[in-house]
Order: sequence, then structure tokens, then C-alpha cells
Amino acid sequence: MTNNYKNLRFLQEKRFPKTLLSIAMLSAASFASAQQAEPASSDSAELLEEVVVSGIRASMDRNLDIKRMSGAIVDAITAEDIGKFPDKNVADSLQRVPGIVINRDGGEGAQVSIRGLSSDLTFTQLNGNFIASSPGEPSRSFDYTLLPANFIQRVEVFKSPEARLDEGGVGGTVILHTRKPLDMDANSGILNVEATYADVTEEFEPNFSGMYSWKNDDETLGFLVGYTRQERTNRTLSGTAEPGGGWRWIGDSPAVDVNGNEFTDSTRRFGPITDASGTTHEGAWIPQVVGTTVLEESREREGIQLSGQWQPTERMELGVNVYHFSLSQDRTESQFMIPEWRYNPDYLTDVHYDSSGTVVTGVDFANTPDNQNLEFPWILGGYIEEESTSDTYDFNFAYEGDGYHVKAIVGHTESEGGPSESWRAAYKATNPAAGPNSDIVESAAQVAGWNLNGRVNMYTDPNILTNLLNGFGGNADIGSTNSSFAVSDLEEDYMQLDVEFDVEFGIFTTIHTGMKYRSSALHRETRNTFFVEQETIDGLNNGTIDPDDLGDLGYQRIGGNPETRDILNTSPEDNITGGFGINVMPTINWGRYRSIVSSNYEKYTRREPNFIFEVEEDITSAYLQGDFAHNDIRGNVGVRVVQTDVSTLSTDLFTYLIDDIVDGAPRDSNGNLPRTSGEDRLIDVFTPINQDTDYTHVLPSFNIAWDATDYLVVRGALAKTMSRPGLSDLASPQRLTFVSQEWSDDRASENVVQEQGWSGRGGNDGLEPLEAVQADLSVEYYYAEGSAVGAALFSKEIDNFVVPLQISLTNNFDGFRDIVPAGNITIEPFETFANGTDATSRGIELFAQHAFDNGFGLYANYTYNDTNQADVSLNGEKVGESALVGSSEDQYNLSAYYENDDFSVRVSYNRRGEQILGLSDGINTFADEYEQIDVNASVNLTPDLTLTASIINLTEEEEFVRLGNDTSARLLRSSYSGRRAFLGLNYQF
Repeated sequence: MTNNYKNLRFLQEKRFPKTLLSIAMLSAASFASAQQAEPASSDSAELLEEVVVSGIRASMDRNLDIKRMSGAIVDAITAEDIGKFPDKNVADSLQRVPGIVINRDGGEGAQVSIRGLSSDLTFTQLNGNFIASSPGEPSRSFDYTLLPANFIQRVEVFKSPEARLDEGGVGGTVILHTRKPLDMDANSGILNVEATYADVTEEFEPNFSGMYSWKNDDETLGFLVGYTRQERTNRTLSGTAEPGGGWRWIGDSPAVDVNGNEFTDSTRRFGPITDASGTTHEGAWIPQVVGTTVLEESREREGIQLSGQWQPTERMELGVNVYHFSLSQDRTESQFMIPEWRYNPDYLTDVHYDSSGTVVTGVDFANTPDNQNLEFPWILGGYIEEESTSDTYDFNFAYEGDGYHVKAIVGHTESEGGPSESWRAAYKATNPAAGPNSDIVESAAQVAGWNLNGRVNMYTDPNILTNLLNGFGGNADIGSTNSSFAVSDLEEDYMQLDVEFDVEFGIFTTIHTGMKYRSSALHRETRNTFFVEQETIDGLNNGTIDPDDLGDLGYQRIGGNPETRDILNTSPEDNITGGFGINVMPTINWGRYRSIVSSNYEKYTRREPNFIFEVEEDITSAYLQGDFAHNDIRGNVGVRVVQTDVSTLSTDLFTYLIDDIVDGAPRDSNGNLPRTSGEDRLIDVFTPINQDTDYTHVLPSFNIAWDATDYLVVRGALAKTMSRPGLSDLASPQRLTFVSQEWSDDRASENVVQEQGWSGRGGNDGLEPLEAVQADLSVEYYYAEGSAVGAALFSKEIDNFVVPLQISLTNNFDGFRDIVPAGNITIEPFETFANGTDATSRGIELFAQHAFDNGFGLYANYTYNDTNQADVSLNGEKVGESALVGSSEDQYNLSAYYENDDFSVRVSYNRRGEQILGLSDGINTFADEYEQIDVNASVNLTPDLTLTASIINLTEEEEFVRLGNDTSARLLRSSYSGRRAFLGLNYQF
């Protein structure tokens, strides 16, 4: 009988709890072994060793075989051949599995959600073990943009758990399998050269990958090396009504949501607004800022795999694996914004509403006859250099005895990521009459406006670019608060021991037992980029300059920022193929901007010692599982016991700012109103917060399959699962800020703006681990080779799911009386995370796959997921209701293909229903339904050489996010990442 291999780690330095250790000691004796996880059943594992996959149909046949023979509820994706995964991105392939929804980054699949749960609750493993990925802001969700798809041999998605599988995937567990040299022919491999083209960039860029595998004649020693390098320019076009304060209520009456529910304590509001005709507008929602964004990103992805296997005896195997993945993402961001500065009768000419009259969908502005300064557009943007790496090493050992099998693995995975430089700048148009070339009479922004009909659309005076190039741009404003960025590093050591006994004990045929130990550490910190004079750096080094003063010593504070005319692109942003609409969009050349600044100033990066959080976790688990079979019944039953020790550290921040500005005073040369001497105060108080938590979970699982006929399989599953809270959700520092500001523009009639109060954001170290009880029932009918239909019912009862919040919070901070008033204070808004309780996710999955004899084939699936509005509580009080974050009500896929000996083509259609993203002001935010069509084709030029072609997002679909989901929903953002084509040559030897 062949074994099921499960990765296991040995204890190192720290001791296991005695009750857990005894399980492993009794079962393991003194053997140690390791091997890659083989989660499929023993029959499936044997099948995988015998089948040679080639082509679309063979790959889909193999997927069905894995699904059919598995002891749990599993879906699989296999490579059509060496280095030929079905899609350019693993997540893009996973979206075609029933019940899976993906989130994209730059048009590529980045995170995976299963059956209506957050991507943080999808546990992704490489060969059965955790793989670290750290894109700056840490997450438990694996970043699939980091992983080259051509390294992957197959992917298995476990929707029902087994005791031998690692815990952590309440949504499900995704196991990525790479190739092993002893499974490949000697001196075999691939070379692939490919070019890619995107409509948003209009550039051709190269990709290269190769793999070579060797083994000796006795097939006892083998080595494999794989390398891939991809270059890609991504360009994402986005419209937004989200920055600043998001949507705000107009008027003094209680704010209401689109359903008429009141927010009596909401301060996210403006007072009544009056336009040029004297009409007063109130009792509706209006965005604070509307704008467009062009994000251009240069991505370079590199991957390396080194694997070795040695079988010194027929019973023993040693193995070693080394994986290195890196992704650099240098990018510039150009934005064109119209803020709320001119919501007054001197400039506001018209306001447009939706059919309900409660949502403003458009605003028009114009200068008054005396040529007052509209100060539109506001041109913003920035520059980021960033790289993420992931490195994994493991050593494994396997031994097959008489009636037992022992395996062990010891490994280490680590990642680090985040920018090495990040900063932003802002310019705004000024009045030509006050500029250096006042003989130009055109207004720098005579008219401007926006509307949200369908997506973000904006317009401005078409002469704006000419005027800006003639010097009518305000000074740049770039400060330390706009140059901060997060970096993080995450590492984990793991040790596992598995023992499998062949038994004849009643209906039980195999007993699995084992133990695993994981020790992980996360460090996340904030840094700031400053460009300063050399004497400032000298002062920092000798201690004569306080690092806290850097914000006032940078180039922008001493008059060194570039002139608009020197850094503005001479042509407006073009090739706006989606995402937003605009008549003219002036943009800054941020590369040139940086070149000017860096040639005159020195770059200094400050590490912020007080913007840190750390998480350490020690996880000890043990399991016992029995595989059973009797007549036509098979399955497994088991229990996994998990103990988690968590330690968090964060530096919470209180900031108190008073900013009094003189009313009606003349402006300085930069157009700024002077501040009252001695009235400004900025006070920061940091305090370290430590939290230690431990919890133990007992996780039973039961899977059963009935081979009712030679063609019909009926399955059932019942289990308890758990996942740990997100790293940032749990430990990110709380930052509370009090601001008291008032100012007036002496050229803007009587408009006086006042803002006062507390705002804040931060993690919640009181978050509970998510728990779920799930049940599954499915029927699968395999009526012909490569053909099947099936239906599955699933139900999850979930507690402690995490919801991102934006709320009004009242709390007591008497410990900081020098800064915070005694007693309760109200923070509006406060952004944090809370647990939801008594949530349900129930639904049905349907699939059908048919292979015709003439080379055609079809694959289709549909998932319906019903989630309830569950209570969300913070500090023991209900703060709202939310459905499960990440869930979509429905999703379906359709793929049609044709292949013969010389040619193949596949067309795939994917549609994701409306997706729930979070809770803001008591209202859910939603991603609109999204659909995409992809096409893949290949032509065999010779038996070894293949011409390949693909088109991703053939119909140029856009993504939309809204606040609320009825006819009065408020648009938050729209985006388009392009249609991309690939053309390449694949040589297999």
C-alpha cells in the first residue's frame, strides 16, 4: 500500500507539551523522515505516479481523477505539461474552481477567497508547508503575484479538512506542488521565451523560464534546477471618490444611509452648501474629493528552484529543496484631484443628484468675473521603489518499514518586503494675474467639474496644460508625513514528524499520527524618505539636529522644490482606455522630479522607532487520523489538537495639534496665510502595548465517500476548523489625533472652515481566533472518461470573523491626562477591526465537465453562497452588522476547448458576483460583479517546439467598488488594468 505523505517538523530548543508529545512518541518510535505533502488519498497518489499529463484534455482528466479518488472534498488543477500551467498566474487558474473568488493587483490574481470567506482565511502552502510572503504591510494571505506559475505541477484545494492537514484554513487550504527530479525523465526539461503586450502600456516585454532535471541510471539520485524571469509594466487607470474624508453628509440634520437609517453621531459632514444661484443644498451625500489616478508599475519577477533527491536504500529517501522568489515593483502614481475647497457660491455653479435626491453625482465649478483663484486641478503623485522576497529551505527524510512509514521535515521560510523609498508631492494651479507671466489672460482653471455617471468622469479648462507650462503652478508640498512607508519581515521555522501504520483493525486500514511545531516572528516598522542638505545629515550624525525636525529641513521647506514648468510633462496623459474619463490630464514626470531633487540634495531614510508592531507565534499541534474502508465505503476520521501562544507588541501614538491661522491676513510669497506666533503645538506621546495570549483548539474531522456504483460517488464531511486573526488586524498601532484648526480665505467672501476633534485608527489586540463548524454533502457522477457532473451542498457556522470598521468610538484614556482630557472622548472616525458572530455561509456548488470524442470539451461550474447579516461587536458593544467579508452571492465559470495533435485553443469565461469588502459608517462596501474572458492557444511546430498565445481580459472589463448596493449606492472607485496578450515559444526536451 502506498503512503500519504504529510510534512512534519521536529522540535528544536523549545519543548512540546507532554500530552501532545506522547502521541508522536508512541507512534514514531525513533524514526525521522520527511517528504513533500501528498494530500491526495493513497489511491490518488499511486495514480499520480502512473499518469503522464499532456494537453488540455489529459490535464482535465487528471483533475477529475484526483477529485474522484480523494478521501476529502478536493478540487485540483494540474499542469498540461512541464512548465505549462493552465494560466499565467496560479490565482487566475484557481478562480475557475467552484467557490473560489480572487482579488487582483495590477490585473494579476493576488489573493484567493474560498466559499465566501476573507483571503486571510485561505491557508496556502508550498508542498505542504507555510510559505512566507511579505509585501510591506503583512498579511496571512499569500501574495500569488510573487509566485511563478510555471514552477507549479499541480494545485489541490481542500474544502473539507483532514486531521493530518495543517489548521488555519477556515475557508479552505490550497497546496501548491512543485516537481521532483526522480519523478521526471533524466536530462529532461523546458525552455520558454515569451513576449507580452498590454493595451494600457503599448509596450512589448520579455519573459523567460527554464527547467532542467537529471537523475542517474539507477534512478536513486536526482537534481532539478528551475529559473524564471519576467518583466512587466503594469498601468492601472482608476477614478476615485474615496480619498480624504470619503463621502460626507451635507447639512445639520442627522445623516442617513441609502435605506434611511440615521447616523445621529456622525461628524463626517459638511454644513449646508450654497451655489452661485443662491440654492442651498443639504440632506444628501457628497464626496470630499474626486479624482483620477494613473499608477504605472515596473515589475520584475524572478524565481529559482533547486531540488535534490537521494535514495541510499530501497526503503530510505533524503531530499532537499531551496526556493527563492523576488518581485520588484518600482512605480509612479499620477493623480488629478478636485477637492472640496470651492464648495461655495463664488465657484459652485451646479450640483447634480441621482434619482433619489440623496446622492450628489456631479458638480460644476467656474471662476467668478473678478478672476478669483479656483486652484484646480490639484496635481498629486509620487514615487516608490519596492521589492519583496521569499526564501524557503527544507530538508526531508522518509523511511518505509514493514507495515509502517515514517517521514519528517525540517524547514525555514522567510520573507521581507516593502519600499526602500517612497514620497509624494502636490501642485495646484494658481491665478495667472498673480503669476510671473501675467500677460497671459487665460485662467489657470476657468472651469472644472466631475460626474459619477457610471464611473468617474472629470473635465477642466483645456488651456490648463499651457498655463501650467508657463509657470502657473503652486509650490510643491512634500513633507515627512507624505513620505512614510511600511516594511516588514516574516520568518517561520517548522518541524514535522508523521508516522503511518498499515493496519487491519476492523474497518480501519491505515492509522496516521504525527506532530508539528511552528515558530514564527513578524516585525513591521515605518520609515520615512527625506531629501536634505549634507549639513543636515552631518548634524544628525553628530547629534546637533533632532531627527524629529527633519520635516522642516527637507528641500521642500527651504525653497528647493522644482518649478512646475521644469517637471511637467509637455503632453497630457493619454491612452486612457478605461477606468475613468477626462478631457485633459496634466501630469508630472516623477522620474524627472526625483532626478532634480536628488542631484541637489542627499537622500536620508529615517527609521521610525515608535511606529512598530511585532507578532510572535508558537504553534504546537498533534493529530491522530484513521483511514477506513468497507465494501463501497471509504473515508477518514480524526482529531487535531492545536495550541497557540501569541505575543504582540505595538507602539500606540497620541498626537495633539492646534493650528491657529490668522484670519484675513495677507499671504506670503507662496500664497500661505501666516500662523499666529507661538500658537502652534504638535505633541506626540508614544506608549508600548504588550499583549500575550494563548489558546487551545480541538478540531475533529470526518470525511466519508460512498462509491454507490462504478460511476457514482456520494460524499459527506463534518469538521471544526479555526484560523488566527490577521497580523495587521491584530497588532497594528493605534494612532489617535486631536486637531483644532480654523482658517479663512480673505478672498473667498465669508467662507470660514472649522475642524475640531479626535480621529484615529489601529488594530485590535482583543480579536478572537475565528472558529467554524462546517458540513458538506456532495454527489459526483463520472459517466465517461474525462466527463462528470456533480453537486455539493455546504454550510459553515462561523464565529469571530474579522470585519474592517470605520465608526464613531467613545473611550476613556485617563492615563494620558497631559494630552487627553479626563473622562471619555469620542473619536470620529475611528478605523479598526472587530469580530462578527453567528455568521453563516451556506450554498451549493454545481459542476459539469464533458470531453467529446472529436477533440472538443466543455467545463462549467456555478456556486451560490448565502450569507447572513451577522452582528459586529467592539468592546462588548454591537457597532453594526455585516455579511462575511470577501463573500459573493454567486460565481460561475465556463470553459470551452478544442485540441488535436497539432493545435489547441481554450476560451474561459469567469463571472464573480457582487463581493462584500467591509463596513464603513455602518454600511457595507461592495465590489460590483465582475466578469472576464481569457483565451489560450498553442500550435505544435515540431514534436518538441510549441508556439503559444494568450489574451487576458479579452473584453476589457473594469472593476467598481461602491458604498451600499442599491440604486443610490455611492461610487468609491473604478479601475482598469488592461487587456494583455502573450506570444511565446516553448521547447520541451
